[in-house]
Amino acid sequence: MKQFFTLSFLIFLASFGFSQTTLPTSWDFATTPASLPTGWSTNTTASYSSGLPDNTGGTSRAGKLQATGHYVTINFFDDPGVVTYNLRAYSSNGANFTGTFAVEESVNGSTWSTLEEYTDDDFGNSWTEYSTTANSSSRYIRFYFSDKVSGINVGLDDVSIDETSPTEQEINVQYASVDLPSGTGVQFATGVGNPITLKFGIQNLGSVGSLVISSTAFSGSASGEYSVSSSPSSIAPLSSDTLSITFDPATTGTRMAQISIGNNDANEDPYLIDLNGIGGNGASEPNSPPASPTIEYLTTFRVKVTFSQSDADHYLVVFKKNAPVSFTPQDGLSYEVGQGVGNAKVAGVGDIDYFWLREATADDTFFVKVFAYNGTDPFTNYLQSDPMDTVIVTPKRTTQFLNYYANVDETQPSFVEDLHDVIYPHSVRFYSNYATDMIPRLLERDTTNNKSVITGVYSGDNVVFSSPFGWSENNMNREHTLPYSWMPSNGSTNTPEYQDFHHLFPTIATANSQRSNEPLGNVVNVTSSYGAGKRGTDAFGNTVYEPRDAQKGDAARAMFYMMTTYHDPIGDHWGLEDLLTNGPNQRLDVLLEWHMTDLPGGTEQSRNDYLDSLQENRNPFIDSAHWACYINFRTMEHIAEPDSACLLATLPIKAPDDTDTTIGYEHVQRDHAWLFYPNPASDQLFVQKKDGMPFDLEIIDLLGRSFVFDEGFIGGWITLEGLPAGVYLVSMRGESGSESFRLVKE
Repeated sequence: MKQFFTLSFLIFLASFGFSQTTLPTSWDFATTPASLPTGWSTNTTASYSSGLPDNTGGTSRAGKLQATGHYVTINFFDDPGVVTYNLRAYSSNGANFTGTFAVEESVNGSTWSTLEEYTDDDFGNSWTEYSTTANSSSRYIRFYFSDKVSGINVGLDDVSIDETSPTEQEINVQYASVDLPSGTGVQFATGVGNPITLKFGIQNLGSVGSLVISSTAFSGSASGEYSVSSSPSSIAPLSSDTLSITFDPATTGTRMAQISIGNNDANEDPYLIDLNGIGGNGASEPNSPPASPTIEYLTTFRVKVTFSQSDADHYLVVFKKNAPVSFTPQDGLSYEVGQGVGNAKVAGVGDIDYFWLREATADDTFFVKVFAYNGTDPFTNYLQSDPMDTVIVTPKRTTQFLNYYANVDETQPSFVEDLHDVIYPHSVRFYSNYATDMIPRLLERDTTNNKSVITGVYSGDNVVFSSPFGWSENNMNREHTLPYSWMPSNGSTNTPEYQDFHHLFPTIATANSQRSNEPLGNVVNVTSSYGAGKRGTDAFGNTVYEPRDAQKGDAARAMFYMMTTYHDPIGDHWGLEDLLTNGPNQRLDVLLEWHMTDLPGGTEQSRNDYLDSLQENRNPFIDSAHWACYINFRTMEHIAEPDSACLLATLPIKAPDDTDTTIGYEHVQRDHAWLFYPNPASDQLFVQKKDGMPFDLEIIDLLGRSFVFDEGFIGGWITLEGLPAGVYLVSMRGESGSESFRLVKE
């Protein structure tokens, strides 16, 4: 995407921030990676608290690279010189570095050359300063952990990159005192018949030779509307002069050109500036929308879609879950990723040919519109009448699930052991990697100002942050749903159970502190609270913690999973009766109640699928909620005849028998408030609100067309005759709540 500065006839100026930085640049890691200097980027959220003294004299943090592929990259647009940095090996036993660590350079950020490479024993467990000299044509420096050996991490601190001091002539162009690297541009507007003059500063940064301007030439569709008013021919060392360009638009709309400045700089001849002139008040409207949407990545937790670009400069992607998009962008305005617009949200914007849907959950229907537009704020012009429409349906669960439980039968006496053997052992992820593994890839969502948002599961607080995420900066913790102090293995943090992501959730530190290691329960007398979570005593006078309603079932199933995964009949017993400290005080009836009344939903299913991709195991009580009825979690013994109420609330959905019109609750699709069956359906569909109150019913196809609408429907059978076979969205909206589901019409 090109970067522009904007000038209107009224001398309106807006700068669009560069992702590059100027040189010299440095960072002492006094803040965590959540607060990076301009032009710096990294894919690690970790840091050490034992770095070199920072610029204020205190002991700073240090960068922590702890996995193969971790990097710290600096992007700049000046000519680099000496690169200085400090390295240290971090390990539990004080060992020297082993593995491979490189300092690399690149001219484009994609093809890298090695400046320095460090392998076994090249540096030790104390700080050592190094320096190297970069090629003057490089525009990226990367510190790259290319091969990690288990138990050894790299500390990086006090990094600086100096600017080379050119002796020969060196061209630089400025507009409004801001550097314009070759290949970037300016945007401006004026009315037809009102020519304006743009003034560019031409600098010679060299200390010896004169900078010779040998030519200026325009190219592009509107090149005839630009002319050079004045231009220097030679600029002395360490001096500057002015290049003046007149823009006289012949018609309204986008009037693009490029100026090529011939000169005697050894590596920037010619120097190119894009001239994005606009005649009148707005850019030209694109002629056609993008086309050919293609799903390249489809899971329950992430979706990537590519499309073919049209003649437009930019594209705006908006989406809505489970309902058609009701939004049209306005000319003259710009939008940003994460912004709410109409009933939708922005998923992508700019010179793009793909987008990610980062809020996907299992069995979701996404309605998406992609608008083509030209220009930047305040000159945007959208093709409003003809966006690209597409509908994306996420799967109900990953295909890895299909044969995962093939040898498990809940009716067999060996059920608990058989289930344990399926989910344990599993791959172990490090507790310290939770933020890297879970937050950017699953938990964070887009919001405005180029930031992300994550929800604390106990309190329901939404925390807005600048990526990458940092725990302490955002007052958040990784919460063990089954407290560490309850575990039979308490005392060691290197165990699989301590690090198991299935029961680790992000929480606000205050809420986590209130919970402490108390049992979960229903609070009757509140002693403290934070957000939607509260601590107090239950009806029996026991101290308990109660999270927000949306986390209750998730928390219960996380505990069921932990007990089943790590229970060993001939080793550590993980039944509630055998847990340590407060574990035996956890009431099983509370966990089962929460499990039954807050059944697994799409978000929890997508989390289960994602964790399966990391740990290579699943939480079976999300996949098959009724299995919790077959285990006595106090003793971890099999229950041959489960409680009928538990089964009734958790049995999996079954398709009804076509001839049976008196269908029992166990044979219908349901949630806590609605009934709807059969599905798939052929001629009729039964829909009813359980409280008998009227509601608005609508059946919509995947193009957003409404086929059935009944306002104030009191429930009952709906005829589907004349409805073409296919997939539809059934939307039900009542005063006390709403629900939608995907209907297959045969």
